[in-house]
Amino acid sequence: MLVELRPSCRAALLALCLLWSGRPAAAQGAVAAAPALPPAPLRVLINDVAPYTLRGEAQRPGMHIEIMNALAQQAELAVSINSAVYVRLALGLKDGSADLVVGVDGPELDALAQRVVPFHSFKFVVLTRKAAGISQVSQLRGRLLGVARGAFYDESINNDEAIQKFPMADPFQGVRMLALERLDAVISSDYLLSYALRQTGIDRASFAPPFVVNEKNYSLYARRDLPEETLRALRRAMEQLQKSGRLNAILRSYQ
Repeated sequence: MLVELRPSCRAALLALCLLWSGRPAAAQGAVAAAPALPPAPLRVLINDVAPYTLRGEAQRPGMHIEIMNALAQQAELAVSINSAVYVRLALGLKDGSADLVVGVDGPELDALAQRVVPFHSFKFVVLTRKAAGISQVSQLRGRLLGVARGAFYDESINNDEAIQKFPMADPFQGVRMLALERLDAVISSDYLLSYALRQTGIDRASFAPPFVVNEKNYSLYARRDLPEETLRALRRAMEQLQKSGRLNAILRSYQ
């Protein structure tokens, strides 16, 4: 049976329908959109060698880890930091398992990624036994030199096949082998060799003063498709760390 509505009722019903149709979707019973998830932390690879990475010291995680944490905090970016042997750093960029890598400026990383900011400068130095009589690169020809796997030191060393190269696990092994006369020389950064000599406790009297091969930088490298906004944030953050003196304070604490 049809019911004829009075004109006043019809007008009220029409007004109610118009009011309902204009209300937000959530008010009409629709499910509200879920809040956006925070971006995934940037995956960072650090050289797994002391003092860049330290293990078992809660207050001193390592020089590069401290710098990276300070940089991320200043840039307000979430990061997940892992350490790997040096040769694994480039592989992390190749296989996509790393977003950022802290590595030595050089052709391999330059071909894989983009430099973001320098971390710090350092010197590649060669440590020898006094009895070896080695004081310059040319005298390494025909000798056995301890090197890190995958490291690029200088064309005069890497490209000279007359220099015999022994891939050492770390400078600690190199210093011990040098003391036992199983190597003629060891090349590494001044930071690493100084730390290795302190920690091994080997008498330095049998070693000649290290000579410098060249000066390089450790830099932060980023995969090529990392958003430009993220790169700008990291560069601004490093500038602030340098201006505030925080970067130098971290470096000094490991010297």
